[in-house]
Amino acid sequence: MLLLSVCVLLAACSTLRIGYSQADTLAYWWLDRYLDFNAAQTPQVRQTLAQWQTWHSTRQLPEDVALLDQAVQEAAVDATPAQACRWWKTVQGRQETWLQALAEPMAETLGSLDEGQLRHLQTRLDASNREWRDTYLRGDADQRHRASAERIIDRADTLYGRIDSAQRRFISERLRSSPWDPHRWLQERQRQQQELVATLRAVARPGMDKAQRLGLLRTWVGYTVRPSDDATRQYREQLVRFQCELAADLHNRTTPEQREHAAERLQGWARDLRSAAASMAAAR
Repeated sequence: MLLLSVCVLLAACSTLRIGYSQADTLAYWWLDRYLDFNAAQTPQVRQTLAQWQTWHSTRQLPEDVALLDQAVQEAAVDATPAQACRWWKTVQGRQETWLQALAEPMAETLGSLDEGQLRHLQTRLDASNREWRDTYLRGDADQRHRASAERIIDRADTLYGRIDSAQRRFISERLRSSPWDPHRWLQERQRQQQELVATLRAVARPGMDKAQRLGLLRTWVGYTVRPSDDATRQYREQLVRFQCELAADLHNRTTPEQREHAAERLQGWARDLRSAAASMAAAR
Protein backbone atom coordinates (compact mmCIF):
# COMPACT_ATOMS: atom_id res chain seq x y z
CA MET A 1 0.00 0.00 0.00
CA LEU A 2 1.30 3.43 -0.89
CA LEU A 3 0.50 4.96 2.48
CA LEU A 4 2.83 7.87 1.81
CA SER A 5 0.59 8.88 -1.09
CA VAL A 6 -2.21 9.61 1.36
CA CYS A 7 -0.11 12.55 2.59
CA VAL A 8 0.07 13.84 -0.97
CA LEU A 9 -3.69 13.41 -1.34
CA LEU A 10 -4.42 15.39 1.81
CA ALA A 11 -1.55 17.91 1.60
CA ALA A 12 -0.13 19.22 4.90
CA CYS A 13 -0.92 16.23 7.08
CA SER A 14 0.37 17.67 10.34
CA THR A 15 -1.98 20.67 10.16
CA LEU A 16 -5.01 19.24 8.40
CA ARG A 17 -7.70 20.81 10.54
CA ILE A 18 -6.28 24.33 10.35
CA GLY A 19 -5.11 24.01 6.76
CA TYR A 20 -8.36 22.61 5.43
CA SER A 21 -10.58 25.15 7.15
CA GLN A 22 -8.52 27.92 5.53
CA ALA A 23 -7.90 26.16 2.22
CA ASP A 24 -9.69 28.76 0.09
CA THR A 25 -7.65 31.60 1.60
CA LEU A 26 -4.37 29.70 1.31
CA ALA A 27 -5.19 28.76 -2.29
CA TYR A 28 -5.93 32.41 -3.12
CA TRP A 29 -2.61 33.56 -1.68
CA TRP A 30 -0.77 30.91 -3.67
CA LEU A 31 -2.53 31.73 -6.93
CA ASP A 32 -2.18 35.48 -6.43
CA ARG A 33 1.55 35.03 -5.88
CA TYR A 34 1.81 33.64 -9.40
CA LEU A 35 -0.91 35.56 -11.25
CA ASP A 36 -1.07 38.91 -9.40
CA PHE A 37 -4.86 39.33 -9.63
CA ASN A 38 -6.19 42.84 -10.15
CA ALA A 39 -8.95 44.55 -8.16
CA ALA A 40 -11.71 43.19 -10.39
CA GLN A 41 -10.38 39.63 -10.45
CA THR A 42 -9.69 39.28 -6.72
CA PRO A 43 -13.32 38.99 -5.49
CA GLN A 44 -14.15 36.64 -8.36
CA VAL A 45 -11.30 34.31 -7.46
CA ARG A 46 -12.06 34.41 -3.74
CA GLN A 47 -15.71 33.56 -4.38
CA THR A 48 -14.78 30.76 -6.78
CA LEU A 49 -12.38 29.19 -4.30
CA ALA A 50 -14.88 29.46 -1.44
CA GLN A 51 -17.52 27.74 -3.57
CA TRP A 52 -15.02 25.08 -4.62
CA GLN A 53 -14.17 24.37 -0.99
CA THR A 54 -17.87 24.01 -0.16
CA TRP A 55 -18.23 21.56 -3.05
CA HIS A 56 -15.21 19.60 -1.86
CA SER A 57 -16.29 19.47 1.77
CA THR A 58 -19.77 18.19 0.89
CA ARG A 59 -19.05 16.00 -2.15
CA GLN A 60 -15.41 14.91 -1.93
CA LEU A 61 -14.30 15.06 1.69
CA PRO A 62 -16.39 12.04 2.80
CA GLU A 63 -14.59 9.96 0.17
CA ASP A 64 -11.21 11.26 1.35
CA VAL A 65 -12.05 10.25 4.92
CA ALA A 66 -13.17 6.84 3.68
CA LEU A 67 -9.80 6.43 1.97
CA LEU A 68 -8.05 7.20 5.24
CA ASP A 69 -10.23 4.66 7.02
CA GLN A 70 -9.27 2.09 4.39
CA ALA A 71 -5.60 2.99 4.81
CA VAL A 72 -5.90 2.40 8.57
CA GLN A 73 -7.05 -1.16 7.90
CA GLU A 74 -4.31 -1.83 5.35
CA ALA A 75 -1.58 -0.43 7.58
CA ALA A 76 -1.63 -3.58 9.71
CA VAL A 77 -0.82 -6.04 6.90
CA ASP A 78 1.86 -6.54 4.27
CA ALA A 79 1.54 -4.83 0.91
CA THR A 80 2.30 -5.52 -2.76
CA PRO A 81 3.54 -3.13 -5.44
CA ALA A 82 0.21 -3.59 -7.25
CA GLN A 83 -1.66 -2.35 -4.18
CA ALA A 84 0.69 0.61 -3.92
CA CYS A 85 0.10 1.53 -7.55
CA ARG A 86 -3.65 1.34 -7.07
CA TRP A 87 -3.30 3.90 -4.28
CA TRP A 88 -1.18 6.09 -6.52
CA LYS A 89 -3.78 5.97 -9.29
CA THR A 90 -6.47 6.84 -6.77
CA VAL A 91 -4.48 9.87 -5.66
CA GLN A 92 -3.95 11.02 -9.24
CA GLY A 93 -7.60 10.51 -10.12
CA ARG A 94 -8.81 12.55 -7.19
CA GLN A 95 -6.40 15.36 -7.89
CA GLU A 96 -7.60 15.50 -11.49
CA THR A 97 -11.22 15.55 -10.33
CA TRP A 98 -10.52 18.50 -8.04
CA LEU A 99 -8.76 20.47 -10.78
CA GLN A 100 -11.45 19.74 -13.36
CA ALA A 101 -14.09 20.95 -10.92
CA LEU A 102 -12.16 24.21 -10.57
CA ALA A 103 -11.61 24.73 -14.29
CA GLU A 104 -15.13 25.86 -15.21
CA PRO A 105 -15.64 28.52 -12.50
CA MET A 106 -12.11 29.85 -13.05
CA ALA A 107 -12.42 30.02 -16.84
CA GLU A 108 -13.84 33.56 -16.93
CA THR A 109 -11.20 35.01 -14.60
CA LEU A 110 -8.35 33.28 -16.40
CA GLY A 111 -9.75 34.60 -19.65
CA SER A 112 -9.27 38.14 -18.33
CA LEU A 113 -5.54 37.82 -17.61
CA ASP A 114 -3.45 40.45 -19.38
CA GLU A 115 0.04 40.21 -20.81
CA GLY A 116 1.58 41.80 -17.73
CA GLN A 117 0.09 39.09 -15.52
CA LEU A 118 1.37 36.38 -17.84
CA ARG A 119 4.86 37.89 -17.69
CA HIS A 120 4.54 37.98 -13.90
CA LEU A 121 3.62 34.27 -13.98
CA GLN A 122 6.69 33.45 -16.05
CA THR A 123 8.89 35.38 -13.64
CA ARG A 124 7.47 33.44 -10.69
CA LEU A 125 7.90 30.12 -12.52
CA ASP A 126 11.52 30.98 -13.28
CA ALA A 127 12.10 31.75 -9.60
CA SER A 128 10.51 28.47 -8.55
CA ASN A 129 12.78 26.62 -10.96
CA ARG A 130 15.82 28.23 -9.39
CA GLU A 131 14.61 27.03 -5.99
CA TRP A 132 13.98 23.56 -7.46
CA ARG A 133 17.52 23.40 -8.82
CA ASP A 134 18.89 24.45 -5.45
CA THR A 135 16.97 21.64 -3.77
CA TYR A 136 17.36 18.77 -6.24
CA LEU A 137 20.50 19.58 -8.25
CA ARG A 138 22.80 20.83 -5.53
CA GLY A 139 26.18 19.10 -5.16
CA ASP A 140 27.52 16.00 -6.88
CA ALA A 141 25.68 12.72 -7.50
CA ASP A 142 26.44 11.30 -4.04
CA GLN A 143 25.21 14.44 -2.31
CA ARG A 144 22.00 14.42 -4.33
CA HIS A 145 21.52 10.74 -3.51
CA ARG A 146 21.85 11.39 0.22
CA ALA A 147 19.44 14.31 0.03
CA SER A 148 16.85 12.17 -1.82
CA ALA A 149 17.18 9.43 0.78
CA GLU A 150 16.71 11.91 3.62
CA ARG A 151 13.54 13.30 2.05
CA ILE A 152 12.00 9.84 1.87
CA ILE A 153 13.20 8.99 5.38
CA ASP A 154 11.58 12.16 6.73
CA ARG A 155 8.25 11.19 5.15
CA ALA A 156 8.54 7.66 6.50
CA ASP A 157 9.31 9.02 9.98
CA THR A 158 6.17 11.17 9.79
CA LEU A 159 4.00 8.15 9.08
CA TYR A 160 5.68 5.25 10.88
CA GLY A 161 7.54 7.03 13.66
CA ARG A 162 11.33 6.86 13.80
CA ILE A 163 12.54 4.24 11.34
CA ASP A 164 15.63 2.26 12.30
CA SER A 165 19.09 2.15 10.77
CA ALA A 166 18.37 -0.99 8.73
CA GLN A 167 15.31 0.62 7.19
CA ARG A 168 17.29 3.76 6.47
CA ARG A 169 19.99 1.69 4.73
CA PHE A 170 17.31 -0.10 2.72
CA ILE A 171 15.96 3.21 1.44
CA SER A 172 19.42 4.50 0.58
CA GLU A 173 20.46 1.32 -1.22
CA ARG A 174 17.20 0.96 -3.13
CA LEU A 175 17.41 4.55 -4.37
CA ARG A 176 20.67 3.72 -6.14
CA SER A 177 18.58 1.91 -8.76
CA SER A 178 15.97 4.65 -9.06
CA PRO A 179 15.19 5.74 -12.63
CA TRP A 180 14.61 9.29 -11.41
CA ASP A 181 16.83 11.76 -13.23
CA PRO A 182 16.59 15.30 -11.81
CA HIS A 183 17.88 16.85 -15.05
CA ARG A 184 15.20 15.10 -17.08
CA TRP A 185 12.56 15.94 -14.48
CA LEU A 186 13.50 19.60 -14.65
CA GLN A 187 13.11 19.54 -18.42
CA GLU A 188 9.66 17.98 -18.02
CA ARG A 189 8.77 20.50 -15.33
CA GLN A 190 9.73 23.38 -17.63
CA ARG A 191 7.83 21.84 -20.53
CA GLN A 192 4.68 21.66 -18.38
CA GLN A 193 5.16 25.27 -17.36
CA GLN A 194 5.46 26.29 -20.99
CA GLU A 195 2.22 24.43 -21.72
CA LEU A 196 0.55 26.25 -18.83
CA VAL A 197 1.62 29.70 -20.02
CA ALA A 198 0.63 28.89 -23.61
CA THR A 199 -2.76 27.61 -22.43
CA LEU A 200 -3.46 30.70 -20.35
CA ARG A 201 -2.39 32.95 -23.20
CA ALA A 202 -4.80 31.10 -25.51
CA VAL A 203 -7.59 31.25 -22.92
CA ALA A 204 -7.12 35.04 -22.67
CA ARG A 205 -7.14 35.54 -26.43
CA PRO A 206 -9.86 37.99 -27.58
CA GLY A 207 -12.90 36.34 -29.09
CA MET A 208 -12.68 33.11 -27.09
CA ASP A 209 -16.04 31.99 -25.71
CA LYS A 210 -16.61 30.13 -22.45
CA ALA A 211 -16.78 26.68 -24.06
CA GLN A 212 -13.48 27.21 -25.87
CA ARG A 213 -11.77 28.44 -22.73
CA LEU A 214 -13.08 25.52 -20.71
CA GLY A 215 -11.96 23.05 -23.36
CA LEU A 216 -8.42 24.41 -23.28
CA LEU A 217 -8.28 24.31 -19.49
CA ARG A 218 -9.67 20.77 -19.29
CA THR A 219 -7.12 19.59 -21.84
CA TRP A 220 -4.30 21.13 -19.82
CA VAL A 221 -5.53 19.50 -16.61
CA GLY A 222 -5.58 16.13 -18.37
CA TYR A 223 -2.01 16.59 -19.58
CA THR A 224 -0.79 17.25 -16.04
CA VAL A 225 -1.82 13.67 -15.20
CA ARG A 226 -1.33 12.00 -18.58
CA PRO A 227 1.42 13.67 -20.67
CA SER A 228 0.64 13.97 -24.35
CA ASP A 229 3.91 12.47 -25.62
CA ASP A 230 4.66 8.75 -25.32
CA ALA A 231 8.24 9.11 -24.08
CA THR A 232 7.29 11.25 -21.09
CA ARG A 233 4.31 9.05 -20.28
CA GLN A 234 6.45 5.90 -20.34
CA TYR A 235 9.10 7.54 -18.18
CA ARG A 236 6.50 8.55 -15.60
CA GLU A 237 5.10 5.04 -15.56
CA GLN A 238 8.60 3.67 -14.95
CA LEU A 239 9.03 6.05 -12.03
CA VAL A 240 5.68 5.11 -10.55
CA ARG A 241 6.48 1.39 -10.74
CA PHE A 242 9.75 1.98 -8.90
CA GLN A 243 8.04 4.10 -6.24
CA CYS A 244 5.32 1.49 -5.77
CA GLU A 245 7.90 -1.24 -5.25
CA LEU A 246 9.87 0.93 -2.82
CA ALA A 247 6.78 1.90 -0.81
CA ALA A 248 5.52 -1.69 -0.57
CA ASP A 249 8.91 -3.13 0.34
CA LEU A 250 9.51 -0.46 2.97
CA HIS A 251 6.08 -1.06 4.49
CA ASN A 252 6.78 -4.79 4.62
CA ARG A 253 9.95 -4.07 6.61
CA THR A 254 8.14 -2.10 9.30
CA THR A 255 7.58 -3.49 12.79
CA PRO A 256 4.16 -4.03 14.41
CA GLU A 257 4.81 -0.95 16.53
CA GLN A 258 5.57 1.17 13.45
CA ARG A 259 2.40 -0.06 11.73
CA GLU A 260 0.40 0.79 14.83
CA HIS A 261 1.95 4.27 14.77
CA ALA A 262 0.94 4.61 11.11
CA ALA A 263 -2.62 3.53 11.87
CA GLU A 264 -2.89 6.01 14.75
CA ARG A 265 -1.49 8.82 12.59
CA LEU A 266 -3.98 8.05 9.82
CA GLN A 267 -6.86 7.90 12.31
CA GLY A 268 -5.81 11.29 13.64
CA TRP A 269 -5.85 12.80 10.15
CA ALA A 270 -9.30 11.32 9.55
CA ARG A 271 -10.56 12.85 12.82
CA ASP A 272 -9.12 16.22 11.83
CA LEU A 273 -10.89 16.12 8.48
CA ARG A 274 -14.19 15.08 10.06
CA SER A 275 -13.85 17.93 12.56
CA ALA A 276 -13.06 20.43 9.81
CA ALA A 277 -16.03 19.26 7.75
CA ALA A 278 -18.35 19.51 10.75
CA SER A 279 -17.14 23.03 11.55
CA MET A 280 -17.66 24.16 7.97
CA ALA A 281 -21.14 22.61 7.85
CA ALA A 282 -22.11 24.39 11.09
CA ALA A 283 -20.87 27.70 9.70
CA ARG A 284 -22.98 27.46 6.53
